[in-house]
Amino acid sequence: MKHLKITIIFILVVVMISCKKENNGITLISTTTDSIKINTSKISVVKLNLHDTVINRIDSTKIRNVEIDKEKIIELYYKSFEKDYIKPITNFDGIKTGRVKIGIKKYADFYINQKEFKSYLISFDYENDRLYRAILLANNSLDDGLIVYEKYVNEGEYIRTSKVKDNIITNSIFTIEYYEYDRNGDISGHLEKKDTTLIIKNKYCIRDNYFSEYFKKDNLEISKEWGDKEVIYTKDGLDSSYVSLYNMKGKVQNHVKNGDWEERKYIMEYDKSCWVNGKYVNGLKDGEWYYSPNGPVDKTEVYDMGKLLRTY
Repeated sequence: MKHLKITIIFILVVVMISCKKENNGITLISTTTDSIKINTSKISVVKLNLHDTVINRIDSTKIRNVEIDKEKIIELYYKSFEKDYIKPITNFDGIKTGRVKIGIKKYADFYINQKEFKSYLISFDYENDRLYRAILLANNSLDDGLIVYEKYVNEGEYIRTSKVKDNIITNSIFTIEYYEYDRNGDISGHLEKKDTTLIIKNKYCIRDNYFSEYFKKDNLEISKEWGDKEVIYTKDGLDSSYVSLYNMKGKVQNHVKNGDWEERKYIMEYDKSCWVNGKYVNGLKDGEWYYSPNGPVDKTEVYDMGKLLRTY
């Protein structure tokens, strides 16, 4: 009987210790940025303050499996490429045809200049079963996003990194080549020294929880075109002209776009470069914006200081 009492007491002590451990769900996050810890019953959500931070890799400890609006995030992810102007190097044909499934998981919540932003890990397999991974930064209403990290490997690496400094995000895209090629375009050998090429370097500032393109110089009138020339035909096919794939024309005031702007950029929805024109107010789209993929206006978006109200 004495041994039975001792056994029962021992079991009760073990159960009490176990319960105490389960209730203590706070996880300390080790990071170079300030961290905020929160306690939930099952999932510890990572929240980070970014002051002077470079985003150049994915930290697996910040990935969470939680319920998210997957379709809305995919739509925002595609639309975020419009900020680059150029056509993405990544081939999305497999995803659009349904052959490849895109994966989305919750990543850390970031505080930038005291404003909260969500982030999501985007991943999928593409050509040669390579893994593509990206981090999409999004505002809480999920109506504006910025791709702050990308990486995939083919003959070389295609990488996007971002540096967050107070209210400014510097977004850079570059390739790292590993191979040299012969006249036929076939791989002829490895490069002893990796050849790095910068493709894009853009800056953005946060305005009312939206990502506005930021210009270091102020009070500018910009008229710029670049990229290959595309042949544009009239409806009867008799006359033609050559237009650069990418174009921007408008005024910069207070380091952001203001007034009427004309832009020609790659639009994922049309899978081609399109003319887009409308008005900016302090870096935010306002009023009617017109999309013209083949000459006449095909779509109109109506904005109220960055917020999309309707499309027709």
